[in-house]
Amino acid sequence: MNFPIRPGYEYKGFIHWDYDPETRPENVQGVLALADQTDLHMGGFQCIPWLFRNYDQWKLTQPQDRNRFQPDISGLEDKVVKVGLAAGDLLIFNSLLPHGIRPNTSEGKVRIAQYISMMPAEEDNIPLKEWRIRSWKDRVAPEGYAFPGDPRNWEQTRYSTAPLSPLGERLLGLKKWD
Repeated sequence: MNFPIRPGYEYKGFIHWDYDPETRPENVQGVLALADQTDLHMGGFQCIPWLFRNYDQWKLTQPQDRNRFQPDISGLEDKVVKVGLAAGDLLIFNSLLPHGIRPNTSEGKVRIAQYISMMPAEEDNIPLKEWRIRSWKDRVAPEGYAFPGDPRNWEQTRYSTAPLSPLGERLLGLKKWD
């Protein structure tokens, strides 16, 4: 949820990567609009397609010790694309696309969205495979600064482990692809 800015709750928005772009992840992410967010003042998804297309050239102009999750977008402000979504729209993007949300400067409109992420199971990466299976089985939120989980722990206290279809078992890594 992205509420309108009010005194004491200022929010500037941001652009980031959820994964180090140097690792070249083969992931996709998505945003499902649960309510209309076609008013570009109510916050919402923003991205820099130019940086996605020109990353290798851009990184040559950046310091070696740069933050690999939050690019310095100085000089790229005019390349930021603000995306409006209608309720029910699903925006799917490559994880190498720098993205984020912008502040909600509307008068009383709340942005509501669900974030989605999908990456290959990587059957040969045993620690990752085991973590994915444990995360599903024990209903544990992903780890990392971008994935805080639910502080109420409802995943563990209110819900049972989700049943998986044969396709879901393969996508998770529980069963091998034939």
